[in-house]
This record gives sequence, structure tokens and C-alpha cells, in this order.
Amino acid sequence: MIDAAPTVVLVAAVARNGVIGAAGTMPWHIPADLKRFKRLTMGHPMVMGRKTFESMGLLPGRRSIVITRDPHWRAPGAEVADSLDRAIALGAQTDPVVMVVGGGEIYAQALPRADRLEITHLDLSAPGDTVFPAIDPALWAVTDREEADGYAFVTYRRRRPVTDLDELLRSLQPELRDGEFVYCSVPGDRVPDGLAPVATVREDEGLTLVLAAEQAADAGLAGTFRCRQITLRVHSALDAVGLTAAVATALATDGIAANVIAGRHHDHVFVPADDALRAVSALQALVHTRTG
Repeated sequence: MIDAAPTVVLVAAVARNGVIGAAGTMPWHIPADLKRFKRLTMGHPMVMGRKTFESMGLLPGRRSIVITRDPHWRAPGAEVADSLDRAIALGAQTDPVVMVVGGGEIYAQALPRADRLEITHLDLSAPGDTVFPAIDPALWAVTDREEADGYAFVTYRRRRPVTDLDELLRSLQPELRDGEFVYCSVPGDRVPDGLAPVATVREDEGLTLVLAAEQAADAGLAGTFRCRQITLRVHSALDAVGLTAAVATALATDGIAANVIAGRHHDHVFVPADDALRAVSALQALVHTRTG
């Protein structure tokens, strides 16, 4: 049995418009891509959704671990898991490398856990109903690229979180998100049905929700601090020292209030809606002081 955490690798062929499939099939046939898929996955457990398994079937030399919510679903030769976590754990019992091979929903769930991406980028746009999640260049670095006629084989590896403050500020990219938000509070510790907060904070007094202003109004919730969200597009480590202070100081210097919420991959700054454009300018100026 393998005890160490496995390396999770996503393997996919992706059209220019993000499409990876149409009605359960790939809308292209590229022999070189199929050969690469076989070479990458051979000998390793493959994790996939049920529709992907039904499309490709059992492949020799590889375990097929199928994620399905149907407790009664079975297929000869396939192993079954009811969640991505359990599927990866099942694969990791015998192999330090687990390959995730589709479909779109499984890729979206697995991307935050992935260590490496093996993508065939196709130089075409295709109609389809399944897409690959966006690959954020702040999180992923291209480490190998092989060009061919009409496509490219590209390897991405997850960037290591940055801890050095000067490096963080030099690479900082403030991104103003669409929409306005408000802070609301509800009793207990559960998000009410029908609400989709962008952030939550559990407190003794109840659960704080950062909600789209329209959603809060529709739910009849009293909101305070009407704000816009700025995502700091730099992959900072959670133990990085000084980034939040530098951002807060830059905004305070311009008289702009700020509430910072740290996510796993990025920090998110909520500023008064009327000050959002000034806040972005202040953060861009902060970057220029480190790069100029």
C-alpha cells in the first residue's frame, strides 16, 4: 500500500474554445493524441466520471475508477467510488500517481487538487457541451511544450506559493470582479437554501455571508458595506508575511476602506463600491513602485 499523498495528474485534449466533448464523444480524432494518452496513463489508475467510462470503456493495463452517485451502478472490470476524494484514495492504494481523465465536472473538481496537467491544446474551435476549466497562469507554469501541426502537447505544473513580499508585489495583478456585494448575517452556522455567498465567516453571533447585493435583497436580508470584490491574482502562500498589510496600507493611504479575505489560492479585497476603481489604481501603483 502507498502511504504518501499521490501525485494527481489531469489529462485532456482541449479545443481553443475550451470544449473537450460533445454528447459524450470527442469531436475530433487525432492519433498522436491517443498515443500520448496511452503513454501517460499506462500502468496508472484512471479516475473518471460514469459518462466518460461509458464512452471509452475498459482500457488494458490501467485501473478504471468510476465516480458515480448511483449506489447500484456496476460495470465489469471497473471500480466504483462515490466521490472524487474516495476515487483518488482508492487509486493511491497501489500507485503514487493518479490520472484524472474526465469528464468536465470531474476535471473541475480535481483541478484544485492537481499537481500536473497534461493538455493537448487543439488549434481549432469545436461545438460541444463539455468544457475544461480555465487554467489560471498565476497557479500553473508551462514546463514543457511540443508543437505539432494543428495542436500542441503542453505540460503544466502547479506553481509553488510565493512567500517573499517583494516578489508577491512585483507579480500582483488586481482584478476587479463583476457585481456588487453586501455583508449579511444569518443565525446558526448553515447557509440558507438558495443562497450562494462568495465568502462565509462563522462567528458566535451567527454566520456572516458576503452575498451579491441583488441576491441579498431578493432574500430579504439586510446588508451592510455595499462593496466590490478585487481578487489579487498572485499565488501567495497562506503563511506569507506582509502582503495583506501592504495592500491595506496602500488603500488606507488613499482613504479607502478594505476588508481582506484569504482564499486557498488568492486573497480577495472587498472595498466600498464607489471606491472600487480608485482601489484598483492604488494597487496598480503599489505594483509599479516594486517594478519601476
